[in-house]
Amino acid sequence: MSVTLHPERVKAEIRMRCGTLVRFAEANGLNEEQVRDYLRGRSGTARGAVAKLLGVDPEHLVLSRSVPLRGVDTANEDAAHGLIAEAK
Repeated sequence: MSVTLHPERVKAEIRMRCGTLVRFAEANGLNEEQVRDYLRGRSGTARGAVAKLLGVDPEHLVLSRSVPLRGVDTANEDAAHGLIAEAK
């Protein structure tokens, strides 16, 4: 069964668990650009390390920008970021 996640969700998980993308990359023998390329869909080099962090089989991990970010209501104007709301 595949697990489909938005790249921003994956990036957030990496930051929550490792602090930064650089720390995650270094801990897994990668460079930061390899991780960023994977999140952009340009390379699969970091796929195994990301899947291991998330506890998912690498063969079943799918990144897709069409998956909504849970908890973010982009359709509600009142849910705008505080700085944007103040600028109105």
